[in-house]
Amino acid sequence: MNRRNSEFAGRHPVVITVYILLCVIWTMVTRHPVALLLSFLSSAFYLVVIKGIRSWGKVICSGSVMLFFAAVILPLFSHRGVTPIFYVNGMAVTWESVFYGMMMTLMLLTVLQWCMVAGCLLDSEKILYLTGKIIPTIGLLLMMIFRALPHMQTRYRQIHEAQAGLGRNGDEVSLWQRTQNIVRELSVLISWSLEDSVEVSMSMESRGYGSGKRTWFHLFQMQKEDLIWCIYLVLMSAGIYICQFQGRLQAYYFPEIFSSCISGNVWMILLAGTCGMITPCMYDLYYRFRDIRRSDLEMGQRK
Repeated sequence: MNRRNSEFAGRHPVVITVYILLCVIWTMVTRHPVALLLSFLSSAFYLVVIKGIRSWGKVICSGSVMLFFAAVILPLFSHRGVTPIFYVNGMAVTWESVFYGMMMTLMLLTVLQWCMVAGCLLDSEKILYLTGKIIPTIGLLLMMIFRALPHMQTRYRQIHEAQAGLGRNGDEVSLWQRTQNIVRELSVLISWSLEDSVEVSMSMESRGYGSGKRTWFHLFQMQKEDLIWCIYLVLMSAGIYICQFQGRLQAYYFPEIFSSCISGNVWMILLAGTCGMITPCMYDLYYRFRDIRRSDLEMGQRK
């Protein structure tokens, strides 16, 4: 991740992992509508800051399809609940089923947004660092997958351009010929990828992979500020987990919708947890505005 886009991505991988796990696990554990909404807004805000409004718009567009399926289609077949909205063939479409579908869609969208944020903050080197000592084989496999995907995209683009240069793509080509060209391009891509994997395996074997204990070089070093980040994130999130396990954020949707009343203390704890979720985002915004202001001052001095 480019430090210009996220200053928090420059923190230690353990800090980023703790942050993502706290947010994702909390989103998957809670069922309270207010808690889900706060997590959704926090993840959406961070995603917009890192990747822009267009990427977030794509997530919302895909979420609208899930929302239509979960809140419109499924209630036609699931008739659980005690509050009918209307009847279809004598079967009631209940408000509880519709609301449950809306909440589950909100939860899935929130988890998806946190995963996209994690993809921006964690790269293959950080994942290999986190998994190298515990599960080195899986860590190496993940790194190779992350390396193979962009390479396959680049190779497919080269193959497609070569086919276009031979005149096998274009408006004058029929649909059947286009299908044959796509199959041919995929066949070439798979063959190229398999040959590359064989070369990589032979290179690893010739360099002694698996013959002894492996070591690797990394630039990550836990600093005092990283430790402070970990303590801060855990403390800010501890309250919402305690409230959830104590049942103070209890919610269920069948046979009727029920959510526990949020008292003043619980509101303070929810706000503290939300502050913990958006603090890295504010951290990035602070450094971004500081860099912009510094560049503006330098341009003013030059003038």
